[in-house]
Amino acid sequence: MGRLTGKTAVITGGTTGIGFATATLLIDEGARVVITGQDEGRIEEAVKQLGSEAIGIRANQTVLADLDQLVNQVKKRFNNLDILFLNAGVTMPAATLDEDENHFETQVAINLKGPFFVVQKFAPLMQEGGAIIANTTCLNQLGMPGMAIYSATKAGLRSLVRTWAAEFLDRGIRVNAVAPGPINTPIYGKLGFSPEALQTMATGVQAKVPLGRFGNPDEIAKAVLFLASNDSSFVLGEELVVDGGWVNL
Repeated sequence: MGRLTGKTAVITGGTTGIGFATATLLIDEGARVVITGQDEGRIEEAVKQLGSEAIGIRANQTVLADLDQLVNQVKKRFNNLDILFLNAGVTMPAATLDEDENHFETQVAINLKGPFFVVQKFAPLMQEGGAIIANTTCLNQLGMPGMAIYSATKAGLRSLVRTWAAEFLDRGIRVNAVAPGPINTPIYGKLGFSPEALQTMATGVQAKVPLGRFGNPDEIAKAVLFLASNDSSFVLGEELVVDGGWVNL
């Protein structure tokens, strides 16, 4: 029997990368998983790969009407919720002097506003013993040029994790975060850089990681599983850094 047998999980941004790897692992551990995304084609393909224990729902987490519809569908099908993984996010690297208002507002909306209202909408459905896990970043502890807004939004999300952990304590819901370092995911291909620029950036980042490589989505998924399961029953308000030693060494 898996560690999550009989549990229901919602993963925002679950069609690729860390979200998809986590959905795969949670299903392997016995959970029923709802993944969200905005591209119908990617949602359909992801659900096809995940199998019968997966459901895909199109939802933009910055649009409250979408979140209401998402919550209603989950409630109608499962009645309640055990695990919520706040995974959806975006990064738009730019030096402070080159930053523009649209990039600023987009990152704040997706990385901070979105998770806040996802939790607000889903918390009433969550059962005692439930777990909320936020996907932050090790960069909220590092100063990396070009990542001012991204890092600030993720630092804000990390702060929300502490507050939520205190607010939901009396309901028996544990709230924690996983903070990835550099991970091999499709997000890098969405930055608009040329392949050469991406390779240069990757080489520079990799040189800073003590383990000498990028992590894999599966390695983050295992950390999420730990925080979602009873294995972490005495862990609360924590941020588990999974970054190959970048922050600490």
